[in-house]
Amino acid sequence: MKKVLTIGFLIGLFGHSIYGQGYEVLNDDPSKLIKGHVALEYLTVDSGMDNVSGSYVWALGVNIFYPLLPSLGLEGSLRTPLLKIDSSGDLAIAAEAGVSKNLFSKTKLKQDLKVLMSFSQSSSFRTTTTRTSTLTMPGHVRTEYFVRGGGYFRNSSYESTEAGLTSGLSTITHSGGYAGIGISRGTFFQFKSEETQESFALGSIFKFYADVLILPTSIKNPAYDDSDFIGWRLGVKWYNSPYSSENNFGRKKGFFGNMFAIGELGTRPYEGAVITASVGYIIKKF
Repeated sequence: MKKVLTIGFLIGLFGHSIYGQGYEVLNDDPSKLIKGHVALEYLTVDSGMDNVSGSYVWALGVNIFYPLLPSLGLEGSLRTPLLKIDSSGDLAIAAEAGVSKNLFSKTKLKQDLKVLMSFSQSSSFRTTTTRTSTLTMPGHVRTEYFVRGGGYFRNSSYESTEAGLTSGLSTITHSGGYAGIGISRGTFFQFKSEETQESFALGSIFKFYADVLILPTSIKNPAYDDSDFIGWRLGVKWYNSPYSSENNFGRKKGFFGNMFAIGELGTRPYEGAVITASVGYIIKKF
């Protein structure tokens, strides 16, 4: 049965106005979301607090998830920095390759699901204004529980802050693997505006994961204790508009409409607390 919703939009951070707008829900089926992607990461920052010299200030890369089977996929990423704090002269690369296995999934109706309709920012001399349009409505959420694991490699410059190590610039290399668990939550809607009669789609996917990192580490300077090889990370991946143009009534999304973002917090051996943030553009959907 088709539903007609009258919704109020909340707009702005510093002030807001509310107005009514009618929409007809044509489809509410998260199974129409994409199962994989190829994304270009055009801005990645990766930094360890105990090794600022090895920070990737601006890195480019590619991020891939390819579905081999309905419950099994290949995942990977490759990054290299264009801008670093310091350079030891070696090529810096961060690479991961692994598999992800869905354990089980469920689709559940949520009565108070919040849907982001639009997002924009504008800046003036001293202020930045953010405007969002959201609606709260009943909708289905698809939740998937998965495990994952694979290989991990990263190298960068290294300048020790630990006693017993020389302070000269060297190179640190992590070469090992990761294993973890995660949860993915996705929504998909097709709407028709009662005012303009235009049809459009909205949807998103959030992936949350926790990994243990097993990273035997080498430093060109030989004076170090190699007993430290365990790290961890917590991360989230956000897919904006993770659906095909066919499911968007033939409409193609603009550049920011195919946005892909990653945020991670964790630790790496000899680098302490690590923060990673990445923004990209999905160029291929599976």
